[in-house]
Amino acid sequence: MSAAGRRPRPLHDALFANRRLMLMGLAFSAAMSLLALTTSFYMLQVYDRVLTSRSAETLALLTIIAAVAIAVFSWLDSLRLRLMQRIALRTADALGRKILRAMVAAASQTGGALSRNGLRDLETVKNFIGSPAVNTLMDAPFTLVFLVVLALLHWLLLVVVLIGGAILVGLAWAGQRLTNPSLIQAIELQARTHNFAEDALRNADVLEGMGMSATFVERWHAQWIASMRKGTLSADRDSKLTAMSRAVRMLIQIALLGIGAMLILNLQATGGIMIAASIIGARALAPIETGVATYKSFIAARLAWDRIEDVLNSSPRRDEGMALPAPQGRLGAARIGYLHPQSRRTILANVSFELQPGDSLGVIGPSASGKSTLARLLVGAWPCTAGSVRLDGADIYSWPRAELSRFVGYLPQDVELFAGTVRENIARMAEGDPALVVQAARLAGAHDMILQLPKGYDTELGGRGLRLSGGQAQRVGIARALYGEPKLVVLDEPNSNLDAAGEEALLATLANLKKAGVTVVIIAHRPSILAGVDKILVLKPDGTMETFGPRAEILQQFTRRPAPPPQPAQQAGRVVALATPDAGGKP
Repeated sequence: MSAAGRRPRPLHDALFANRRLMLMGLAFSAAMSLLALTTSFYMLQVYDRVLTSRSAETLALLTIIAAVAIAVFSWLDSLRLRLMQRIALRTADALGRKILRAMVAAASQTGGALSRNGLRDLETVKNFIGSPAVNTLMDAPFTLVFLVVLALLHWLLLVVVLIGGAILVGLAWAGQRLTNPSLIQAIELQARTHNFAEDALRNADVLEGMGMSATFVERWHAQWIASMRKGTLSADRDSKLTAMSRAVRMLIQIALLGIGAMLILNLQATGGIMIAASIIGARALAPIETGVATYKSFIAARLAWDRIEDVLNSSPRRDEGMALPAPQGRLGAARIGYLHPQSRRTILANVSFELQPGDSLGVIGPSASGKSTLARLLVGAWPCTAGSVRLDGADIYSWPRAELSRFVGYLPQDVELFAGTVRENIARMAEGDPALVVQAARLAGAHDMILQLPKGYDTELGGRGLRLSGGQAQRVGIARALYGEPKLVVLDEPNSNLDAAGEEALLATLANLKKAGVTVVIIAHRPSILAGVDKILVLKPDGTMETFGPRAEILQQFTRRPAPPPQPAQQAGRVVALATPDAGGKP
């Protein structure tokens, strides 16, 4: 496959960016393979030299040499393990931000478990790279050293180890064929069960408020039991494989001792050779046995590796251009449309309008007509599948996000505040200029409310911090959208949780934004908030644009339109509420 057509391998590239350190680890493994012969050669010399010569001096010298060699072996082993842990940390550090960014982009558009497990999978891969199991794999190529030494001792000893190694490899292959399907299913079920439990924590109010907790827990328990059954099935098969592998290894050692004894009887070897061969044979087979024992962690790491590369390669990509001058706020939508990437359903189609700096637009339409999708397209959170949204003539999706955040404010329909202080949430999780934070809060009409909190702007939210009411969270979210110097502000249902006082404050906020020349787009079901907008865009149930124009003309069209015939409740989604006066008597 050509380089242009090759599938990107970001995790592979991040790992092998540390290839110099990995080569150093292999060099350590080569040295350790030689030093691992210390015990066997010590026994060989003791049996063949010390016991025959009865020389205490020779024994003392051999013991000192062996002690020094073992000390160096231990030091190199510690260095190699720490080196692999550093490689694991560097690989995780190189990918952590990319993975989280890809998870955010994927969750924003498609959601799903794939976009939720990226960091957990990265932790699995990191732990495996820094584990002793990888060190054993690095020792495997140097098994040749032990085989050469066995051949030098006697060719029959080499044959025994080769036959035993072939049996162990065959057992490992058979075990892999037997346990792999159930092991993969168990790992996938466990991940699904964890995600299901996280959904419960995220929707705890619904579960407790509607008495669904017990039902939810039972359903989680059923999934958990299913994953445990699969895991137990895999573990049972793995335990049989491990036991058989251990038995084969012990038989190989017995065979080595037996062959060595036969060679001694035939005057072809010494007692030292027999003991040394047994030790070297066990060392030569250790990588195979350890590979069988760590097979489960290897499979888990491989699955995590594949999922990481999937989320990095399948997440929406944003081709950001160069930094542009601060916009004035001219917003244009040219025949924009959006096709859902999973269901392939058209949510928006052929929507066009243009706003000048300081204009305000109200977007209305029945439920599921694409209003929130339109909001995401207007701020560049999602890419248009047709047409384009342009801010001062530049495609807003290609605008560098860090640069654009200074000029765009956005309040989603579901206001989410993050673990941190009120100040950090308003400042978009940065430390934030206190003056700008207070200015945004005052503009949103939230300053006095924030001062009533236990620690004012330093009140902790989320996690173990304070939990705000829906109206309070919405006002903080509006302040967050107004932080800095926004030239375009998009508010999705900004008054859904506000009381009368909060709505009055919001109307004052919109008036102040208009004076400041900020372009504002408001998506609303309650028409009272649209009293001060300049233009209105009406969407049809199929996501196409019904009409767009000055507020007075649009309202006149709706008020003069004859009342529609009675319809079933699920079809009566038209925004006829615009013709109904609100509490203040305004249309």
